[in-house]
Amino acid sequence: MKKEEFLTTCCGLGRLPFAPGTWGSLPPAVLYMAAGILFGPVPAVIVLTLLLVGDCVITVLYSPKVIELTGSKDPGRIVSDEVAGAALTLLLMHLLASDAGYCLTAALGFGLFRAFDIFKPWPCRRLEQLDAGWGILADDLAAGVWAAALWLAGRHLGVLEQLTGLLGVDGQMSAGFAIFLGIVQGLTEFLPVSSSGHLVFFETFAEGVDTQATELLFFDLCLHLGTVGSILVVFWKPMVRFFRHLVGAVQSGLSPLAMYEQKAALRVAVLAIVSTFTTGVFYVLFKGPLEAARSLQIVSLMWLVTAGLLLAADARHGKKGLKEFGIMIAIIIGLFQGFAILPGISRSGATICAAILLGMKLRWAIEFSFLISIPAIVGGAAVQVIKHHETLFDGSVPMSYTVWGALSAFIVGIVALKLLIRVAKKRKLKYFAAYCIAIATLTLIYCLGRSC
Repeated sequence: MKKEEFLTTCCGLGRLPFAPGTWGSLPPAVLYMAAGILFGPVPAVIVLTLLLVGDCVITVLYSPKVIELTGSKDPGRIVSDEVAGAALTLLLMHLLASDAGYCLTAALGFGLFRAFDIFKPWPCRRLEQLDAGWGILADDLAAGVWAAALWLAGRHLGVLEQLTGLLGVDGQMSAGFAIFLGIVQGLTEFLPVSSSGHLVFFETFAEGVDTQATELLFFDLCLHLGTVGSILVVFWKPMVRFFRHLVGAVQSGLSPLAMYEQKAALRVAVLAIVSTFTTGVFYVLFKGPLEAARSLQIVSLMWLVTAGLLLAADARHGKKGLKEFGIMIAIIIGLFQGFAILPGISRSGATICAAILLGMKLRWAIEFSFLISIPAIVGGAAVQVIKHHETLFDGSVPMSYTVWGALSAFIVGIVALKLLIRVAKKRKLKYFAAYCIAIATLTLIYCLGRSC
């Protein structure tokens, strides 16, 4: 990669296969939060100033060369302008109202900037007409000013106080926070980045909400059930076809061994049962210590484990089909699914990576992973219902909030699942690994700053 591309793509973020502008807007928020939590306000301001000035210079100086190489007036791979715009947003927000907290400022600044950068209100589109790098840069700086202005207006109108109450940052679970967690669950259940780890991460910021409480565990399980509905919707036709073939295999009159060897549907069903049984045994044996591991330190370490699995699987190209897919492989995949009880270990990531590392083709690895996810998720919910049936509906999370969260997880899960299928075909697991490493690092920084 040439120097011009390396700098304007923010070390390659602009080359990510989806939403490069969003990825490019993320580093200022992460670095601002890290610098603020660890070192205080002055280093945070210095970091943002360096990002703003540095990426303005990079965009103006090196964008013309990238434009010449690509033949596009505003190449999507150039994200140094997004870095500068997001840094300007956060810098203005911090200087105008520095009492909001680093985490909330970073999250809202990131979201507001992306919104204005996408919709481009006046004069953003007019500024895009400027020559070369100036046009690429100016509209993002204008979007940054718009975002900071809206933030300041919201501060004066008291919107921030209402927002913190809506999101549960004041210590109470709310409908807004429940919906937010449902969205997080829907996005992360199918992407190999650990939905349970993200739930623990975001629940931690709602001070006063006990992330290890039984009632919150039930809430988490209901969100998982919402994503089971997403699987049924997206894979409805393949599942109907699978069960038809399964019924046909049973009615074929062949011996059980012959059916297992000759009928693909029955073979997959048997192997799915083996994997599910293995997961169940693993859960019974180790459920105590694994369920208790809901601290942010453990979650961050497990994210790094997930990243390692994804990187290893990305370098492996499996060639095994159904005929080579045997009982031992099913048992190993079941064990990997069992380890996903740990928040931070992605269930889909662990099972897909295990299958690929054992030599399976990517297609079969993905389909088998989601097939065994249904009994695993439903079974986990059933165990909790039986275990806590007397106090199931007691506690701090009203049932209406749980329903809203599950519905959000269901709707967003459909979108996320279709996105995963599309991205997985291009074998880009390393991008998910990069995300896991980034959020693990961010979480460890937060823990060091808060001594959690």
